[in-house]
This record gives sequence, C-alpha cells and structure tokens, in this order.
Amino acid sequence: MANVDIKWLEENIFSRTLSNHEQDILLEMIDVKSYTQSDKLITEGDASQGLFLLYSGTVSLQYEKHGQAVRIAKLEAGAQMGDMAFFNHDLASATVKALETCEVYIIPEKSMDCLMQKHKELSHDLMLNTIRNLGSALKNMNGFNAFAQQYIQGGTR
Repeated sequence: MANVDIKWLEENIFSRTLSNHEQDILLEMIDVKSYTQSDKLITEGDASQGLFLLYSGTVSLQYEKHGQAVRIAKLEAGAQMGDMAFFNHDLASATVKALETCEVYIIPEKSMDCLMQKHKELSHDLMLNTIRNLGSALKNMNGFNAFAQQYIQGGTR
C-alpha cells in the first residue's frame, strides 16, 4: 500500500473529508512516485498513463516547437497533470519535467476507469478538481494573451 497523505488529498484535491471506505479505495489505487530534477514525468506524444497529482515540488510544462522545448507553465504542489490526454483518449500534448525533487500521486488509467464506473462521488470530485485546474489555466492564459497583445501593439496607449 502506498504512503499517501490523505489529509493533503482532502484539502487540495477533493475539498472535503473522505470516508474511511473512500480512503481505502484511494490507497489501493494511487501509486506514489518520486522524480529528481530534470526527470520527465510525462513526455509529449506518449499515451496517457493516468492522472498525476503533484504532491510536492515544482515542474515545468513544455512542448516542442520547431525543435526546441518551449516552457508554457510552471506548476506547483496541488497541480493536476495528464488529464487532457486521459479524458481525450489522446497522446500527451506536452512534456512535464521536474524542476526539483518531486513526489507525485498517480492514479493509473485503469484505476481512473474503475473510479468513474464504480465510485461516482470520488470520480465527481476529481472532475471538479480538473475543472478548477483547467479554469485556472485558462485564466492565466488569458492574462498572458492580453500581455502579449499589449506588447505586440507597442504597450498601452
């Protein structure tokens, strides 16, 4: 059984207290993996490995453009990764690389499927977390796009 911080999951992912039964389900499903600086957690173009929850550390989200890695975000503890590939049944659209030592909770694709089919409340809460993460990413992207447009247009008028 993995060494999973249930209180952290309750506070950062599920936003509620989990029952003992729900805790047991998650403890059975979650894999804990450590990465050191420069390790790749997810590689652009790879098949989905499931849902990644960044328990500690920071990572860089980057994609390949004209043969060079372009950093598009820096993610910190609490971030969720791999969701686009998992939910779209697609290949990873970006590479996630450790900027320092990181610990990650991974819910493998098979376990995610089980959660979605048999444990609706846990699945629902993970979906809400996904929506919150995507909403935050869109908000940050909108701010960046506004800054880029202002820069392209020569600053403020």
